[in-house]
Amino acid sequence: VQGGSNIRSWRDIVDLDANENNTIGLTGDGTVVVAGYNTYGQCNVSTWQDVVDVAMGYRTAYGLTSDGMVLSAGSNSAGQQDIDSWQDIVAISAGNFHVVGLKSDGTVVAKGMNYDGQCDVDFWTDIVAISAGPNHTVGLRSDGTVVATGCNQYGKCEVGGWTDVVAVSAGMHHTLALRSDGTLVAVGSNGNSQCDVNE
Repeated sequence: VQGGSNIRSWRDIVDLDANENNTIGLTGDGTVVVAGYNTYGQCNVSTWQDVVDVAMGYRTAYGLTSDGMVLSAGSNSAGQQDIDSWQDIVAISAGNFHVVGLKSDGTVVAKGMNYDGQCDVDFWTDIVAISAGPNHTVGLRSDGTVVATGCNQYGKCEVGGWTDVVAVSAGMHHTLALRSDGTLVAVGSNGNSQCDVNE
């Protein structure tokens, strides 16, 4: 079932996210648009306002409001919308069936499917950035080191030796980091040369 808006009509987009079936966009006035499948109501975001960040799970759309709360639309099959109690959130990221929130105090919260431990972030501290892959979660610490939890297939959570990192991104089967000197490091599956970033 197609739903939402046509991206050709989108204007004034300041942030976006996507999965294989949907694209979510944040406009300059704090409203949100979603295009793609709407089977689970994940495109039903027309009433959202004052949004500052967006994330797209496999069947669920998320919006972070300026007051630190998180909105959601779509499937709650794994409890990934059980986020009403979240407060003081400054960034969000979504995997297939889990969502992760970075709090203003540097701690992290997560909800949803946890079959691989992708939501085991309760003890993380000093986090300044997060990224959720389909079944793993990555966090960047203020000292430039990186932590990861969840499915470690292909070694995509083996980030313990990374230093001087300023940004992280979690893919399906690999994890990528940007260092302060502008170089990249990657771990995980390299079946399509997706980790060949340091040549």
